[in-house]
Amino acid sequence: MELRHLRYFVAVAEEHSFRRASTRLHISQPPLSRMIGQLEEQVGVKLLERTAKGVELTDAGTAFLEDARRALRVVNEAVERSRRAARGEFGHLEIAYYGSSIFRVIPQLITEFGKSQPQVTVDLHNLPKDRQIRALRDGWLDIGFSRQYRNEPDIECEEVVREPVVVAVASSSALARRTTLPMSALRDEPLVIFPAMSRPSFADEVLRFCEEAGFTPNIVKETEDLMACLTLVSAGVGLALVPISAMSIHLPEVSFVKVVKPMPTSSVYCAYRRDEHNASLSGFLKLIRLLRRTGYRAL
Repeated sequence: MELRHLRYFVAVAEEHSFRRASTRLHISQPPLSRMIGQLEEQVGVKLLERTAKGVELTDAGTAFLEDARRALRVVNEAVERSRRAARGEFGHLEIAYYGSSIFRVIPQLITEFGKSQPQVTVDLHNLPKDRQIRALRDGWLDIGFSRQYRNEPDIECEEVVREPVVVAVASSSALARRTTLPMSALRDEPLVIFPAMSRPSFADEVLRFCEEAGFTPNIVKETEDLMACLTLVSAGVGLALVPISAMSIHLPEVSFVKVVKPMPTSSVYCAYRRDEHNASLSGFLKLIRLLRRTGYRAL
């Protein structure tokens, strides 16, 4: 039994006429009659009766019609789901992040993606960069986000967003009353940097900012993550250069001051397999590139 047997039967049953059904199906009546005959032979019962007024369903045909419609509906839905999956409109994404890349940009990406592709589910994982690369190669992770990645032959990296860097200071500090600070003003200030591990990282960028400003930073503490860094800042241990997205963390006794002359910036990158064929990921990458061109909401 083929799907066309079911389609032809449903058309004849609904039209109560071989002539009208053949017009609807865009075939001539003789092959339509043969297909209905083949179907009845395969089912083993009479499904249709020709009458003076046209065609009527037998009791067996009435029962068969309901199941035939259901079978065709299931097939049509399967076809549509497959097409939507191929367009990336139906599926699942495993996303990893590390450090401050989780703030603002990733939530915005997931929110915007959910609006356009509501049937694609997303899971988030906090993974250091080395583990992200392993997970990508193992095949269970689709995309990772972090500040920096090492060059890998099988991994593609691209910039997601570039954001200004600000200085976090204790609110009790005199510096907290400033609206801007030149990089040179940090020359003799105690600095807290992060992360202590998983290099290259944002910590290396901080060292570069200071070097480009003409001084060696006075590092008093290295922490594992942004939260620990800001906690030490609030306790007055030192200042910290942080991505502006850190301002979304409302930690008591921490203020943020704009850095100028020069204004340092830091980029969030995404990493994914070069040979990736996940249609949902393709849609997610298109959104990243669109937002990169048109601009993310003010950070």
